[in-house]
Amino acid sequence: MVYLIGAGPGDGGLISVKGIERVKSADVIIFDHLVNGTLLNCAKSDCELIYAGKISGNHHLKQEEITALIIEKAKQNKTVVRLKGGDPFVFGRGGEEAEALAKEGIEFEVIPGVSSCYSVPAYAGIPVTHRDFASSFHVVTAHEKKGKNSVDYGALAKLGGTLVFLMGAAKIKEIAEKLIENGKPKSTPAAVISNGTLPNQAGVFGTLGDIAEKAENCAMPAVIVVGDVVDLCGKIGWFKPSGKKILATGTGTVLNDLRKAARDRNAEITELSVIKTTPINYEKFAEINLSDYTYIVFSSANGVDIFFDYLSNTRADIRSLAAVKFAVVGERTAAALEKRGIYADCVPDTANSESLAAMLEKRLTEKDSVLLLRAEGASAALTDMLETKNVPYTDLALYKTETDFSKKEALAVFAAETDYIILSSGSAAKAFCDMEIETGAKFISIGAKTTEAAEKYGIKIYKTAEKPTAESIINCILED
Repeated sequence: MVYLIGAGPGDGGLISVKGIERVKSADVIIFDHLVNGTLLNCAKSDCELIYAGKISGNHHLKQEEITALIIEKAKQNKTVVRLKGGDPFVFGRGGEEAEALAKEGIEFEVIPGVSSCYSVPAYAGIPVTHRDFASSFHVVTAHEKKGKNSVDYGALAKLGGTLVFLMGAAKIKEIAEKLIENGKPKSTPAAVISNGTLPNQAGVFGTLGDIAEKAENCAMPAVIVVGDVVDLCGKIGWFKPSGKKILATGTGTVLNDLRKAARDRNAEITELSVIKTTPINYEKFAEINLSDYTYIVFSSANGVDIFFDYLSNTRADIRSLAAVKFAVVGERTAAALEKRGIYADCVPDTANSESLAAMLEKRLTEKDSVLLLRAEGASAALTDMLETKNVPYTDLALYKTETDFSKKEALAVFAAETDYIILSSGSAAKAFCDMEIETGAKFISIGAKTTEAAEKYGIKIYKTAEKPTAESIINCILED
């Protein structure tokens, strides 16, 4: 089965519920340059991610190769998602792909997307229709098939509605001149909006007479809007882009916190986890009697989430935790525990195992027993302290952390065009190093331990957040 899905104009939130559901179930995702990396982060851990490129003048794969690839993967009985910027049937070559699939007898479904032809103007404060100014809008591609020249500028110039040109940044001068030559007044309002709906969205506003000169250095991709509605942008402009493109590379729990913190500050981040956490030791966990312990210790928010998944899967009764105290490595882990209705008894001011060990050392006695629930290969600070104090303990690795090489190609694409990259753990730093990605972005670290690990792997940290929290990291970037 093949799904031709519109991913929207760039903002990762502008995809349909149906579209994101299909992304989550895909075996293969073939994605374009304009697809937000956050959508790829929703894919299954074993999903194959294939970059199809499609930047103007530089196609990673030609359309014929993309179509052949879709058919090849579909014939392998895989669920294939062709993820395209905007809408697949609005100048997206989706019609050609659908034709090829129908010819091969391959079942497919088209899931429409939010098109840039109206969404990008909307983000710039330009309604493409308005009862006082335009009762229609007309969408034109400025990038026609080679050798074909079917755009009738004479007809377009006579239309009274709004004109929207897609893929026309390189032809803005030609478009303006032809409209004027065919009778459109030079004074007609015009706008060129680049990187629409993204944190680096920018707009150039003028008239047909001067827009080409004003937009000479405009970035691509860009949408051109011509008509009286352009003048409304100054009155109803609402989108205030941060101007900073941020890429976050953590795991699910960290990314959720960063997403919320970013949106609270009117910023957007692209989420692309470069590490994956795999639950382990399920059998050993099932054999444990939780009520045997006086303390349960978590060294990460991931550990908290996996612990409660294990509780559910083993049908453990949460009432067995009534007399247990909880110790966590820092505020972020405490917040993950709080979401489960449990407030941590021990939270050190500095979020690392050494600080937690020092705090517990003052509280524990030989009468206590401790269950350590953490990652494989975790710091020895806690176990060393427990052995020194003769406190009985069980050190159970709930999960292991590995580099997610399936994200390598996607990471290379998005890291090349971002301003800041957030490293939220030493594992993320290692993964970035493992993938050998080149980028000119500034690296932001969640804390001293992550900074130390990153520098060990040869990554220069631009700034380290004052606190190991999502809010502190986002503030660190937006105040730069």
